[in-house]
Amino acid sequence: MVKVFQRAAGVLPNNLRKWIGKEIHFAGLEYDADKFTGFIFLVGLLLGAVAFLSSFYVIQLGQANSIGAFVAVFACIFAGSIFWVSNIADSRATQVEKILPDALQLISSNIKSGLTTERSLFISARPEFGTLSFALKKASKSIMIGERLERALFAISLNIKSNVLERTMWLISEGIKNGGQISQLLVQLSNDLREENALKMEVSSNTSMYVMLIFFSAAFGAPALFGISSFIVGVMTEQTANIGIDPEMMQGYSAKNPALGLIGIPTSTIKEDFIVLFSIVDLLVTSIFASMVLGVISTGSEKGGIKYFPMILIISLVLFFITRIVVGTAFGGFAGS
Repeated sequence: MVKVFQRAAGVLPNNLRKWIGKEIHFAGLEYDADKFTGFIFLVGLLLGAVAFLSSFYVIQLGQANSIGAFVAVFACIFAGSIFWVSNIADSRATQVEKILPDALQLISSNIKSGLTTERSLFISARPEFGTLSFALKKASKSIMIGERLERALFAISLNIKSNVLERTMWLISEGIKNGGQISQLLVQLSNDLREENALKMEVSSNTSMYVMLIFFSAAFGAPALFGISSFIVGVMTEQTANIGIDPEMMQGYSAKNPALGLIGIPTSTIKEDFIVLFSIVDLLVTSIFASMVLGVISTGSEKGGIKYFPMILIISLVLFFITRIVVGTAFGGFAGS
């Protein structure tokens, strides 16, 4: 079975497999990259095939819609699993960046108290530091067995997906090479990182209004408008059917005289079901891009907005159907007249 997963992963491009392997490593998961990739690939194909067969033979949605169901299910399983791993890696990096100033301050204090660098790293690896605690202990052990201090410190950033940590370790390594006092360097870096974190919090608070505006537009504004417009299309379609005008004839007249549409006579054969399907697809796309924009504004990365996607999609779909029910109940007389 393991070989089956590895062979399935071999179908994918090497660059994609390497990227997934890096994300698994940064996430701290004890998974083989090819096994994990092959597993989610086969699971996605299997569930996608089940969705295709169910849509085509049971629900009888047609070949095109069944293929769309297959692609949607496969993409959700495969891409969703990869983003889940990537989010774990980003969460670990965010946690490390928040506690890094305190860790540097503690290491500096231990060095000033007379402890050696490797001993200071080991003692500073407190449990509340989480991922960084394991990295500090590993660096301390490497120094004890003869690893150069600069290389051991720089290796800390190789297991955590954080540009801030990588830049900090590089500055410490360069400072040691140039003969600087490591305790003073750690204090200065700690103060700089605190100022950087405070600046990020200030920027986040200043952009909170934009986050709320985008969230309410995607979760409340768009579904309400789509709900009302789909009801109006349904009323117009029913009124056109009651008039008894042949749609093909009306299209011929509208081609010669576009002004028919301006006097209230619908000149298209768009059905209400099509508008409902179009609205659902549009709300799905809007939820995806809105969550990505929220991620860029909040965290600086599109992936940071994935956590908003399920909430926006569920709220928008529920509000869309509620709007249709409310408008249909309040103005149902127009449809029947």
